[in-house]
Amino acid sequence: MEKTYIIIPALEPESGLCGRIREMIRRIPAEIVVIDDGSGSDYREIFDKIAEMKECTVLRHDENKGKGQALKTGFRYVRRAAGTDCRVLCADSDGQHLAEDGVRLLQTVQQHPNALVLGERNFSGKEVPWKSRIGNRISSMLFLVLSGIRLNDTQTGLRAFGGNLLDLMIRTSGDRFEYETQVLFACAEQRIPILGETTETVYLNGNEGTHFRPIRDSLQVVRALLRPLAAFGLTSLFCALLDLYLFRIFDGAFRNVGALQRIAAATAAARILSAAVNFMLNRNWVFRAGDKYRAPDRKAVFRYFFLCAGIMTTSALSVYGVTELLQIKPAAAKILCDGILFFFSYRIQRKWVFPYGRKDDSTYDN
Repeated sequence: MEKTYIIIPALEPESGLCGRIREMIRRIPAEIVVIDDGSGSDYREIFDKIAEMKECTVLRHDENKGKGQALKTGFRYVRRAAGTDCRVLCADSDGQHLAEDGVRLLQTVQQHPNALVLGERNFSGKEVPWKSRIGNRISSMLFLVLSGIRLNDTQTGLRAFGGNLLDLMIRTSGDRFEYETQVLFACAEQRIPILGETTETVYLNGNEGTHFRPIRDSLQVVRALLRPLAAFGLTSLFCALLDLYLFRIFDGAFRNVGALQRIAAATAAARILSAAVNFMLNRNWVFRAGDKYRAPDRKAVFRYFFLCAGIMTTSALSVYGVTELLQIKPAAAKILCDGILFFFSYRIQRKWVFPYGRKDDSTYDN
């Protein structure tokens, strides 16, 4: 029978954490792993009490490393102790999560062992703090735009998954609150199902126990959400400038032929070379598609150049259509149309040109 582990990262927790852990012990047969993320000597008594409880383990950071690193410390402990033959439930230490909700998430994982299960909070209630409501709506919207996956709660700390996802969790980048967003992107890239279970929304004392900093941590989350798109934009800009530079070089090199032939040859040569550079940058940097279970290079090359041809054709037709429909200058129409196509190109490259495949339907690259 698979063993269950509950991972709880904690920074300067309230004394009520001990009671909540006792309730989890009563409701869930599991080993509870609490990570003291540099809380200091003032909180040692609380962690010592937890360490004395049956089926509880306390891991300590000498200094605060962030929620992401605390979670990964717990995941490494579970990986060494149980390998991948286990189930894992992550919960916050601030009292937002009820034991019965954890039970339901673990039951869902038992039915869907290859999925990440999120405990989704209801943000419509008046008791929900504004920073939680606004921050989650923004991050959910951005995640939908960039991944194509609609999630009701991207920032929930109540999550459950099977042990076969432990290695993915450990190698996912991120040190603080942005780590949980990075995990969602990693699952989306590897086509790991992300399921939601509606949970009770609990905010003790207006959620004063949270260490989430509305401005700084929200910016970290947004940066994690926008980082792939920003990298994609940088490579697109660089290759556009490279295309212009190469065009000028080839235009000079072909000066002995007719004007039409010279421009056509310079355009083709510059576009092929700049597109090849763009392909390599997107493959190895933006989408990091060098892993052995991604689409083979020949297939990716074919898809990439097929996409390029489609984008150029669509751009020309849409610019013409918008120019005629709105009676605006072609340059203005091109800015509008190509701006929209930029997002479509990003999504298609992420989903189709450089998809993060899986070894098979039941196992993952560990």
